[in-house]
Amino acid sequence: MPALTLSPITDANRAQFLSVTVTSEQIKFSGTVAEAYGSAEEGIDFHGIWLGNQPVGFFKIDRLYHSRYPFAHDTGLGLRAFMIDANHQGQGLATQVVETLGPYLAKHYPDATAVVLTVNMANPGAIRCYLKGGFDDTGETWPHGEAGPQHIMRMDLASAPAKPTLRERFKPFFAWVRRNVPRGMRLFLGILLIIGGIFGFLPILGFWMIPLGVMVAAMDVRLYRRWRSRRNNRK
Repeated sequence: MPALTLSPITDANRAQFLSVTVTSEQIKFSGTVAEAYGSAEEGIDFHGIWLGNQPVGFFKIDRLYHSRYPFAHDTGLGLRAFMIDANHQGQGLATQVVETLGPYLAKHYPDATAVVLTVNMANPGAIRCYLKGGFDDTGETWPHGEAGPQHIMRMDLASAPAKPTLRERFKPFFAWVRRNVPRGMRLFLGILLIIGGIFGFLPILGFWMIPLGVMVAAMDVRLYRRWRSRRNNRK
C-alpha cells in the first residue's frame, strides 16, 4: 500500500485537491474543498493528505481559531473541514491521519500548544475516529454548530524535546569516573580533559572537553571542601 503523507497545499497542487469529495451526508459536517478555497477567512492554511501521489484528503488549520471560538486558547490551532475522499473511506485512513497529526502540526506550527476541533454529536463515526487518533473529549459542547450541537475535542501538541545538557549527555561517563578513578586522580583527569579541549580544533579532540574536564575536576574539589569543612568543625 502506498505511503500516507501530509503536506501543506501549494499553488502548484491546489487544483488537484478539488477531486477530493465526500458523500452528500457528510458535506453538512465538513463542507467541500471548493467552499474552503472560496472562503475569505484570514488565518487559514490548507493541508493535503496523500496516498502515494494521489490526493485523498483535505483539512484546514485555523491559526485564528481562538478569535472565532471563545473556548479556544490563543496558542492553539483549530482543525476544520477534515475530510477523506469518499472512494477511500472505510480503509482506516482517517484514523491514520489523526494519529500523525500531532507530530505534523508540531513541526509546522512550533509555537502552538494544542489543536482543537468541534465534531457534530450526530457524527459518531468522526467522534470515534478522533478519539482513537489521540484527541480527548473535553466534556464541553458548542451549541452553535451549523449542523447542530458539537463536542469540543483537544489534542496537546508535543513540544520539541529540550536539548540535553552536557552533564546529562555524559551521565554514564561521570558514573564510570566515580567507580573507576580514585579520589585525588579525578582532578588530574579533569585537567587532562581541559588541556585536550584547548586543542579542540584538532581531530578527535573537541572544545566540549573543557567544560567536561571542569566537571570531572570539580568532583575532587567538592570532596576536598567537604573534608576541610569536617576538619574545621572538629577543631
